[in-house]
Amino acid sequence: MLRAVRFALGFPRLPGLRGMSSRQPPVLAIAREETSIWERRAPLNPLQVQQLVRSGIKVIVQPSTRRAYSMDEYSQAGAVIQDNVSEATVIMSIKTIPVDTLLPDKTYSFFSHTIKAQEANMPLLDAVLDKRIRLLDYETMKNHKGQRVVAFGQYAGMAGMINILHGVGLRLLAFGHHTPFMHIGTAHNYPNTSAAKAAVASVGREIQYGLLPSVLGPIVFVFTGSGNVSQGAQEVFKQLPVEMVHPSQLPFVVASGDNRRIYGTIVNREDYLVHRHGGEFDKEYCNVHPEMYKSEFATTIAPYMSVLINGTYWDPRSPRLLTYADAKQLLTVNGGSVSKPGEPCLPHRLLAICDISADLGGSLEFMTECTSIDSPFLIYNPVNNESVAGDMSASGMLISSIDNMPAQIPREATDFFGSHLQPFIGEVVSWIKIQEKRMSE
Repeated sequence: MLRAVRFALGFPRLPGLRGMSSRQPPVLAIAREETSIWERRAPLNPLQVQQLVRSGIKVIVQPSTRRAYSMDEYSQAGAVIQDNVSEATVIMSIKTIPVDTLLPDKTYSFFSHTIKAQEANMPLLDAVLDKRIRLLDYETMKNHKGQRVVAFGQYAGMAGMINILHGVGLRLLAFGHHTPFMHIGTAHNYPNTSAAKAAVASVGREIQYGLLPSVLGPIVFVFTGSGNVSQGAQEVFKQLPVEMVHPSQLPFVVASGDNRRIYGTIVNREDYLVHRHGGEFDKEYCNVHPEMYKSEFATTIAPYMSVLINGTYWDPRSPRLLTYADAKQLLTVNGGSVSKPGEPCLPHRLLAICDISADLGGSLEFMTECTSIDSPFLIYNPVNNESVAGDMSASGMLISSIDNMPAQIPREATDFFGSHLQPFIGEVVSWIKIQEKRMSE
């Protein structure tokens, strides 16, 4: 039978590794990533592995020259580099393990992308059932408040922001404008986030010097939510000459803003959700009954935005940020200037959407396919409901929605994720040992 664990970290603390036989130390295996050529992350970095080894856990690392941290670094940390992981108490990776390599009667931990019954991953779940595997999904590791304790949110936000700045540069060039954004690359082109932020800051100085064509009008970035994803994106965004404004100020900004700065606003639910029967927004009530609210995002926020950075969790009972009809309407919003010879105005105000949530058919109804690190952008035309990749001059809106954005910043993302995962490793392997012993009795 399937022993699927919704790993809520509110159960009583186990005594670490105490009481376990020294003859049979717990064994943790780090599997190599095989789902994507871009997946260079690992659940733990070498320093974190070293600390586990010193605590009495044997760590096996499967060989891989794709991993951002080298095999030598893990070996020097005390890990055993070998392909065979059959002795492991728990086998960890970031992304899913190929179905044909899953070992029966083992415990695995990775992002399975099955908790919403995602159709594409049902064969994986079938294999888990058939092979009697215990699955610990990182997405379900939560504290007593229901908050996830291990995630890449901050780095997804940072990578997404870097990518969309690059995309905006390409899109504006297709519309006839060279801008400082052309000097920003995609996230994986930088050795680390410090280098990426330095490049963005350099672009910011060019903007301050007035190198954005005035015909573009004020450029406005809208951030949904205030969680880790949004904060990571804002960390990069604020390397530009930014002026943050309240959503209510957007009409004024668009009418009289300065092209030597970039405008940003953070939009929370209370800024666009309205109770269907009137009254003030009630956060607690909305959490329980989101279906009782309607969204005014399309009419009060969207007409003023140049770029949308979407990083919020969407409850299917909640109203969407933007529907198909909303998207079509946004392409009729004037770019705000009159064309002159050699100075074309924008065909519409909305330039781009970076959907970091990558929630297909979610808060953005028309977002039905993810882009990739290889091909990070597509142009979606809501008039005919079709998308085109590779043609930046096509009609529509630029969309970037990569479902593994942190893979573009692999070492830092590994450090961050592992720092949150490591404190629970001892508890996890101890708990699994106890479960295995109970089942063998």
